[in-house]
Amino acid sequence: MNQRTDLAVEAAELKQLSEKDGFLETVTAGTIPVSKVRIVNENAASLTGKPIGNYATVFFDGALSDDELFGHAVERTADLIREFLHGAKSVLAIGLGNAEMTADALGPKVVDRLIISRHLKEQLPDLYRELALGELSALRPGVLGQTGIETAELIRAAVDTVSPDAVVVFDALASRRVKRLCATVQISDTGITPGSGVGNHRARIDKQSLGIPVISIGVPTVVDAATLTADALEKVGKQMNHPSAKALAGELANDEGEALRELLGGYENNLVVTPQDIDALVSRTAKLLSEAVNIAIHNVDREQIDALTGV
Repeated sequence: MNQRTDLAVEAAELKQLSEKDGFLETVTAGTIPVSKVRIVNENAASLTGKPIGNYATVFFDGALSDDELFGHAVERTADLIREFLHGAKSVLAIGLGNAEMTADALGPKVVDRLIISRHLKEQLPDLYRELALGELSALRPGVLGQTGIETAELIRAAVDTVSPDAVVVFDALASRRVKRLCATVQISDTGITPGSGVGNHRARIDKQSLGIPVISIGVPTVVDAATLTADALEKVGKQMNHPSAKALAGELANDEGEALRELLGGYENNLVVTPQDIDALVSRTAKLLSEAVNIAIHNVDREQIDALTGV
């Protein structure tokens, strides 16, 4: 069964890709490790299922419950966002997802914490200059079932109205590893397909569709149930010493998904698993991302963010 993931590093792990396949990776160790990946050609894009482009993955495991680590994760993520924005002066932030569904609410929660400033530049120019903020506007487009309008259509309309230099899109993703849920952020310049994290794919949002750079920032909040089951079977098979038990586990994990389809009762393509405390994890992760964006765009520190947002 195809093991689903929205993370480029995981897709490459599954295929065991290397430079000869068109997959380049550099890893920076430290308090907050970072993997920078470039998918160079169509071969790597086909093997991973990810578009050609650049991907940076921040691993912040443990940061949501440790204030010092949290600060390091915010700063590291802010640095990477600056790199991907390439000096863009005006940014439109898009919070994708359904705010009523916890595992899909990351995007709206991030936008709620941003320092929105475009209106100040136009209506209160003296205050805008005094605060020395960047130019940031934002949109929470909801989902098709709430608006009756495709998310991509709403974003195109906003881009036509606001004329930003770049769009930054936030969304929930899917991982193939439980340990990476709300512990990993992926930043890329390849755009995004709304709803991919919860299996509800919509029209793609990228530079080709909008005409300006699109930076996607996503955090995995769910694991596909079939993927989780396949990984569990594979791990059990490796750990079992009895030859017949190991062979059975291996057969179940590699039978083109037939056993998993039966096990999951027909929900193998749309059943996802998320942590019990996902509400708290998503809120804390949204704070991390919003602070990183505020720092990257407005050049403020964390104390100033608290004063300006009140959250």
